[in-house]
Amino acid sequence: MNLSHENISEELLARYLAETASEKEIEQVNAWLAQSPANERELATYRLIWDHSAQAAKTSFPVNTDAAWNKMKAKMSPVIASEIQKPAAREIEFTPNTAQRKFPVTVWAAAIVTLALLAFGWFHFQSTKSTETQRIATTNNTSDSVLPDGTKVFLNYNSSLTYPANFNGDLRTVSLQGEAFFDVKPDAAHPFVIDANGTEIRVLGTSFNVKAYKEAPVRVDVSTGKVEVSKASKKIQLVKGQGAEVLDDTIRGLEANRNMLSYHTQVYDFNAADLNEVITSIRDGYHVDVRLSNQQIAQCRLTIRFEKEPLDATLSVIAETLDLDLRKEGKVYWLDGNGCQ
Repeated sequence: MNLSHENISEELLARYLAETASEKEIEQVNAWLAQSPANERELATYRLIWDHSAQAAKTSFPVNTDAAWNKMKAKMSPVIASEIQKPAAREIEFTPNTAQRKFPVTVWAAAIVTLALLAFGWFHFQSTKSTETQRIATTNNTSDSVLPDGTKVFLNYNSSLTYPANFNGDLRTVSLQGEAFFDVKPDAAHPFVIDANGTEIRVLGTSFNVKAYKEAPVRVDVSTGKVEVSKASKKIQLVKGQGAEVLDDTIRGLEANRNMLSYHTQVYDFNAADLNEVITSIRDGYHVDVRLSNQQIAQCRLTIRFEKEPLDATLSVIAETLDLDLRKEGKVYWLDGNGCQ
């Protein structure tokens, strides 16, 4: 964006605003306006300058745009200031209206130039701010981040979170693919909304885990507060200790996974949990491939707690407790046995 009207002359715009342009010139201006919304905003700002200039006496004098620019630049963000070109010094002619003039002409001129720069900067900033998005992505790692509203997010492996650079609307909306734990900053006037593969999770201020990998059910587990989960016309509200699984357009209420954040804390707490559940949590938390050699041992139950233990030690304790054999083939860990002890 610039103030020299690169694609159209200022003389033509002046005739257009003064309603002295020919039909051909009017068509030229209209075609220029249709090219871009930015051109419409530029003309609107120019019209604002034109209208204000009618209040000053008719005279020609040079305006110190350098001084006006430097003053205004100091008040703008570095990003906006760098993208707006400094206007060249010029002479401005004003229409007579001496009866209403209350300030020296030079004051009006400086104010108008500054107003133009501020308007251009504001329009540019608003259009950029409303569309700019940020993205956090992980592959073989996790990520701990804080969003612009103060919400804390811990992203698991192979996940991504997209969010606006600033939450300006009525809703604080983000998009998740993969798994993340959210500790949402309370703001009753601006609900926090997560789009997770077509499932909507809406909260005011709470902490919960969302798992939304592609081609898998969406899973929500609530740690504190209240969460609303919806898909199509279906809806369910969850509180602390509750969870839900969304598959296609069906929402199923569940007991919350007590190890929902094990991939972050490396703390596993099992209470009479079947081995299949234990192995699923170990697999997700350590990001390894652990398998059972037969389904006879899948229902073996285990009450145990692990806190930041190495993977090999964790699997060895499980095998010893249930009298199972542990072996590793390549990158796959196998638990083998004939039944539960």
